[in-house]
Amino acid sequence: MAKVELELLGLTCSGCINKVTEAFITRDDVDQVEVTQHSAHIDGRISAAEAIALIDQLGFEAEEV
Repeated sequence: MAKVELELLGLTCSGCINKVTEAFITRDDVDQVEVTQHSAHIDGRISAAEAIALIDQLGFEAEEV
């Protein structure tokens, strides 16, 4: 199992946090995710590049820490 640590930009409210969290927990390759306004900690088989692409699709920005 891999751990992905991301810095997040553009999340301004709890709705944004919930949107990102929901996008990850519905994936088969994610076992656990913790999202705040500034970071995401993801456990599973998802790569950092895949996680960043998903966040980008949601309209936010992310970079690996």
